[in-house]
Order: sequence, then C-alpha cells, then structure tokens
Amino acid sequence: MIELRHLHAVIAIAEERNLTRAAERLGIQQPPLTRLLKGVEQELGVQLFERHAKGMRLTSAGRSMLKGAYDVIARMDETVEDVRRIVRGETGELSIGFTNSALCHPSLPDMLGQFRETWPDVGLTLTEGNSSQLLGGLREDTVDVAFVRTSIPDVSDVVVELIVEEPMVVAVPRTHRLAKEAPGSGLKLTDLENEDFILYQSQYNNGLYKTIVDACLGAGFTPRIHQKGPQLLAALNLVAGGLGISLVPQSMQQHHAGQVVYIPLSSRTALTAPLYLVFRSVRMTGAKLYFIHQARRIRQAYGAVAAE
Repeated sequence: MIELRHLHAVIAIAEERNLTRAAERLGIQQPPLTRLLKGVEQELGVQLFERHAKGMRLTSAGRSMLKGAYDVIARMDETVEDVRRIVRGETGELSIGFTNSALCHPSLPDMLGQFRETWPDVGLTLTEGNSSQLLGGLREDTVDVAFVRTSIPDVSDVVVELIVEEPMVVAVPRTHRLAKEAPGSGLKLTDLENEDFILYQSQYNNGLYKTIVDACLGAGFTPRIHQKGPQLLAALNLVAGGLGISLVPQSMQQHHAGQVVYIPLSSRTALTAPLYLVFRSVRMTGAKLYFIHQARRIRQAYGAVAAE
C-alpha cells in the first residue's frame, strides 16, 4: 500500500537527485530510504528512477508518479489547512437560534451583516424556537448561540448573559382614544383593564406572552385577550387593523408607524422585555467568540444610551 511517506520519499529523491541528500532531507539514513524506494517500485511493478553516476534520474513512469505525488500532497495540505481553518472558526457553520420576538430586535440584523463581512467563509444558519427548544439545540450542538426573551434554568456549561432590557410600550391603533388622550406621564396597566388585548403566542414564542399576562394579573386584572397572533409582527398587523391593543418591546416602534401609536408606560410600571444571549462554553471557535463579542457590544451601546 502506498502511503504518504512513500510519496514524500519519491519527491525528495526526484528533487535532490541523490539518495544521500534525500535521506538527510527526510531525516533518515540512506539504507532505509533505498529499501523504501524499492518497496514502492515493487508495489507498483515499475521502475521509478534510473541510477547514474551523476545521480538519480526519473523514468517516464517516475515522472508520472512525481506529478501524482505533488497533487496528493497538495490536496492533503489543503485538507489540513481547511480543517485548521474550521477549528479556528474561519470557515464552517455558525448556527444562531432565536425566539421570534428576539429576532425582531433592530440591532440583530446589523450584527449579522457585520459578522458576514468579517467572516465571509462562515455560513450562518438561523434557527427559530422557544427557549426550551433552543436550550436543547445548545446541548445537542445543533445551535451554537441563541437569543431568547426569558432566562433559562441554571445548567452546567451554559452561559446566560443579559444583553438588553428594554421597556415595553402600549401599541394602539392611531384612531384609538388612548392615542389622543394618553397622559404625559405614561399609561398604567390598570388603564388597559377594559381593552381588547392582542398578544403573540405560538409554539415558538411564549416568553413575552407570559410576562404580559403575569404583569396584568399583578396589577389586579385578567387581560381580555381578543386575538392571538402567531408572531409579534402579526400581532402588530392586527393592532394596525384596529382589532385591539398590545404590549410590545420599545424597539418595535418603527413598525406600522403610520397606523399604530406607541405609548410609554408610566415610570412606576416596571414592565420590560429582556433579551438574553445563551451559549455553551465549549467549541469556542474564533467565529463564535467574535459573534459573542458583537452581541456584548449591543449591551454596551444600550448601556451608553441609558446613561445619557
């Protein structure tokens, strides 16, 4: 069987044209190299070199063998470098998980674009799921990092970092009375007690739904849920159509700006929409580390805005 060491021997002999120099280059003695060459020739059933007083000269079969040896070594070197680049995170795949409402945060598309520019050879895979599904993906190594709206239980080697905690605002149709009569100090949850709520809940999203319902219960009433949208943007579409009101993260205010009015809650109504970054502290490739760093920069940016 021809092995890489045989190919290296053929290349060394062909380039040095001398068995002694070729053996020195390979770090072995000449007799073992001579036996190695004879073994290759016997395996192939051809003579690769002619021995002359001035050194070793390739036969026609040897020239063909040399070309093939160069090709194989080159492909092997490329394969090794490809593997190393994958380990360094320069190529391969990065799987990013999102809950539906997390994907709507305006900072995330910009971050994905910056990542693509910096790591063009790393493929991005986006996976949508709820928190428990994404945690399962992290454990099974099908998801590398995830953005979720609710924190997850303390799990070994899983890191949970709060990236943004943004206020919730009340979204109402532009013709709604609250769009014209909302107090300057903001709305209290009790101001919404008799309103028809449009919330967003699906198999992929229940974090903010629970947050809103629990907040209303804490304010002393059960929200009258008139409609449920499968996604946050779907709920805003229903609000724009005049079917009811909703509570959404402040970052959603750019959607339906002409049809929906966004009203802040009063400072005493501590209702926020957190955004968490979740990842396992394993397989920390360069690309994964860079992505985590970029996510942390969102936190720094929002912290600077809050400080102002």
